[in-house]
Amino acid sequence: MQLSHAITNLESAVEVQLRIAGPEVAEAGSQLLAALKPAITQTMMEVVGMAVAEISSQLEVQTVDIKLVDGDPELVVRDDPNAIPPPPPHPPPGFDDADEARITVRLPGYLKDLITSEAEVAGDSVNSYVVDVLSNKARRKGTTGSHTKTTLEL
Repeated sequence: MQLSHAITNLESAVEVQLRIAGPEVAEAGSQLLAALKPAITQTMMEVVGMAVAEISSQLEVQTVDIKLVDGDPELVVRDDPNAIPPPPPHPPPGFDDADEARITVRLPGYLKDLITSEAEVAGDSVNSYVVDVLSNKARRKGTTGSHTKTTLEL
């Protein structure tokens, strides 16, 4: 996100309004605008910071950081290592444990090995681990949407 473009657009809009008032007012206004540029930049950075805090508060297991690139903020979404994953969703009303479905999934051998390894680390069977991962993913998709990248334009 380039704040410099937003600031340039703001300056242009103000200068157009100042020209309507006449050359003396336009000159004084331009000088005032130049003096206020650091304060305008700082205020825009604070607004970006507030937006990042609001977005982060709405994410369950991710957070948004601000990284400055050539003086302009860039938003970076990352997994929050301190986040506690939400509990798996409760079964819908009327769910019976006997009401099971079976599914066969073909996947590459390396992925099966990875899933088996992750299940062992979690202390679960492969079946329980896969059901838990799918339940959590489906719950997040169904209630909050997918959060992979967040952008903010000013």
